Amino acid sequence: MCQHTPVDKIVIPYMNEVEGISTMPVPGRRCPACLERGDTVWVIPGKCCPQCGTPVN
Repeated sequence: MCQHTPVDKIVIPYMNEVEGISTMPVPGRRCPACLERGDTVWVIPGKCCPQCGTPVN
């Protein structure tokens, strides 16, 4: 069962010796069920879509 986490943008903070703390985007995939309806919802692979609950691999 997937847990729904309302997240608009997911980033991973990491330390950089030169610039301090930065963010790095996490690769994601578009939810195929939402895409068929004309919506673009990005999901982390292996998680469920926060909009419709469809598992995305």
